[in-house]
Amino acid sequence: MKLWLPVLGCFLAALAATNGADFNGFQLYLVSVETREQLEKIHELTRNDAYDFWDVPRLNRKARVMVNRRDEGKFEGFLEQHEFDFDIAAENVQQLLNNEKSKNEEHLKKVRRNAGTKSTINFDHYWTLEEVYDFVEEVAAKSDMVTAFDIGTTHEGRPLKALTLSKNGYINMERPVVFIDAGIHAREWATIMTIMHLLHEFTEHPELYAEQLDNTDFVIIPVLNPDGYVFAHQENRLWRKNRAQYNMLCAGVDLNRNFPAMWRFTSNACTSSYAGPFTTSEPETRAMMSLMDQYKAAMVMYVAVHTSGEMVLWPWGYKATYVDNWEEHDELGKQAAAAIVAVGGPEWTVGNSVEVLNYEASGATDDYAYTVGARLAYTIELKGAGTTGFEIAAEEISKCTRETMELYKVFFKYAGGLALPNKDQ
Repeated sequence: MKLWLPVLGCFLAALAATNGADFNGFQLYLVSVETREQLEKIHELTRNDAYDFWDVPRLNRKARVMVNRRDEGKFEGFLEQHEFDFDIAAENVQQLLNNEKSKNEEHLKKVRRNAGTKSTINFDHYWTLEEVYDFVEEVAAKSDMVTAFDIGTTHEGRPLKALTLSKNGYINMERPVVFIDAGIHAREWATIMTIMHLLHEFTEHPELYAEQLDNTDFVIIPVLNPDGYVFAHQENRLWRKNRAQYNMLCAGVDLNRNFPAMWRFTSNACTSSYAGPFTTSEPETRAMMSLMDQYKAAMVMYVAVHTSGEMVLWPWGYKATYVDNWEEHDELGKQAAAAIVAVGGPEWTVGNSVEVLNYEASGATDDYAYTVGARLAYTIELKGAGTTGFEIAAEEISKCTRETMELYKVFFKYAGGLALPNKDQ
């Protein structure tokens, strides 16, 4: 019986990890990538799920990597062997996350005091799922341009909401459609805030966005991973996947690996990029596919919003090959990136997903959207957070949403001038 105690202990620890997390035993490293050889080497580590890369390693950039203290000797030995420069940004990741949470909460209290109201409808804190859904329903009730509806139900029984936005009041499939989603990865909260800001701006100040609204309609899923988003808010700030339970030890599927775009099976359900037991296994995946199928005859552009790294990425992502109209993708991406710089934002990298990220990713939403007919399919990676937390601090959200709006304006103005896809697609 005693022989089973260590095994049982490991089992219970792993089981607990599916319900919450404590990161007191983890450190956060800043690793500088200065040569092509170092880039190749560090990408070997990204395939090891013992290391949580908060940023994709890129040449002449610093990547944040969370490492368990029990692995720090091995990790630092690897870095020293290959002559990486590195610093420890935080000796206790849990303390870093606690500080991030406290600062966000304190900033929200300050905003509310200054406004003299208890209202949570502002862009100075990260909204809960309830706040997001309430805002979507409120806007739909007030604006003739917006219709909100449910497109499915998650593993934990939450509604998966979507909306359409059209100056005509409805989508008649005679104007170009832009399809947008955010929040597919549970910990990427800033993505959702840029969509909430977009919705607010388009409905409150439509006269300022005639170039985007006069000729273009929109289909939007503001939170593609509701279960994961709630879990990240309440239990584990660094949670990435949904909350599907396919074995007793590890929960979750990476929804951005679950789409039928050269899907590949990954056997270990405990990895952060687990693709699911089979393609389209997840209700969130199937709901988005069904919605996209409904509008694909008019869909000219797809935009997936992620964090972080300041990047505009275009297909293919499953292999190191360009799509046929890659030059159009690249040129528009560069125009959008320049618009961010023009308002004081950071420089963004624009390019093919595999070339920029230095890895292949099968089953992703942008590749899928391109295969079903979107002329342009992008993944954008918003501004990163530095060393103050996983994402940008609460006081920086408004600046991020305003800068990202400039990118959206360029994208959506261009989309309005595109011809519709073949109706037979």
